[in-house]
Amino acid sequence: MKLMKSKLTLRFLAAVLVLALGWAGSARAGTTINAVNKYAYGANIGWLNAYADGINGAVVTDYTLSGFIYAANVGWINLGSGAPANGIRYQNLSAGDFGVNNDGLGNLRGYAWAANVGWLNFENTGAPAVNLVTGQFSGYVWSENCGWISLSTAFSSLQTDHILTGPLDVNGLPIPWELANFGATGINPNGDADHDGQSNLAEYLAGTDPNNAGDYLHITSIVRGAAGDPIRVDLMWTYKLTRLYRLEHRPTLSPPTPWQQYVTGFESLLGWSNYAFHDTSSNSFYRVEAVRPLP
Repeated sequence: MKLMKSKLTLRFLAAVLVLALGWAGSARAGTTINAVNKYAYGANIGWLNAYADGINGAVVTDYTLSGFIYAANVGWINLGSGAPANGIRYQNLSAGDFGVNNDGLGNLRGYAWAANVGWLNFENTGAPAVNLVTGQFSGYVWSENCGWISLSTAFSSLQTDHILTGPLDVNGLPIPWELANFGATGINPNGDADHDGQSNLAEYLAGTDPNNAGDYLHITSIVRGAAGDPIRVDLMWTYKLTRLYRLEHRPTLSPPTPWQQYVTGFESLLGWSNYAFHDTSSNSFYRVEAVRPLP
C-alpha cells in the first residue's frame, strides 16, 4: 500500500481488497447457472437447458466452460473434455482436449460436442459471450446440423450466478492463473515476483501482471476543487477490464475505524478508472479496491 498527502491535506490510500475466493474448490461445482434463467433456444433444436439437473449443468470459470447442457431433442451437450491438457484453456486440437474457453473478458470461443448432432461452434461470427457484471449470456452458437442457437431470446435468458476461479492450488491461488503467469504451480502467494510491492495474491485479486513491475493497482491522480467546486474530489486509478472497483474512505488509518463505501453498488461499474464525488472533510483517507466479478 502507498500513502500520499496532497497540498490540500486530502489523503488517499490505494489498496487491493483480499476477498474470500469462494465457489472455487478443486472439485467441479454442480452448475453456476441460475435455476430460473437457464435456457438457450435454437429453431431446429428447441430449448437447451444449461442448468440441466443441477448437478451436471454448465460451469463458468475465468478460463473455461465445463459441464453439460441438456436438450430434450438431442440429449447431452458436452462443453469440455475435462481439465485442459495445459491446465489453462482448451487447445481444441484433439478429441481429448476440446471445449469452450472464456478469454477472461467474457468472450466464449471453442467447441462443444453432442453425440446426436456433432460439434457446436462458439465462434466470432455469433460472438457468444457472458456479461461479467450481470452474468447474462448473449450471442449465438453455430451447429452444422442444427443451425444457429441463441443464448438470449425475447422469451428467455441464460444467466450464470457465478464466475469461478477454476481449481485452486493448495496455496489458495487458482492453478490456471499460476500456469498462465508462471508456467508452474506451487507459487508463493506472499511472494512478489516483480518487486512492485504487491504480493502475487494481491496481483491475482487485482487482475494485474505479477511479472510486470509497472502493472499494479494504484491511484494515479487526485484533484480537489475540480470545476471550481471546493468539496469535489476527482480520483483516477489504474484499472483492468476484468475487475470491478469500489471506493471507500475513513477519517484515520488507526484501527478499529472501519472503511466505509462511498457509493453503494459502485463495484458494479466494470473497468472504471475514475470517479468524481463530494467530500466536506479535508482530512480523509481513500482506497480503491478491486473485486472479481460474480465471485
